[in-house]
Amino acid sequence: MKKSILLGITLLFVVACASSESTERNSEEPGLMNKLIEKASSEEGQKAIKMGKEKLQDPETQEKLKSMMSKDKKKKDPTALPGQ
Repeated sequence: MKKSILLGITLLFVVACASSESTERNSEEPGLMNKLIEKASSEEGQKAIKMGKEKLQDPETQEKLKSMMSKDKKKKDPTALPGQ
């Protein structure tokens, strides 16, 4: 559970950095992206990002992610036969 939370936070941070520069800069009130950037910039956020990066380097975590991705591909593949 913690691994998926860390992965989610990391992915949200990446998306926030990629998309917030042009759209959120003009906004006066704090939006979701600004809140994510603030959390990621905090000491706690930096620790979580660092732990997430370390977990992603772990071979066991990489294998779990690969198996999850292959399951998703099988579900989305319209040519796959049921039961495979």
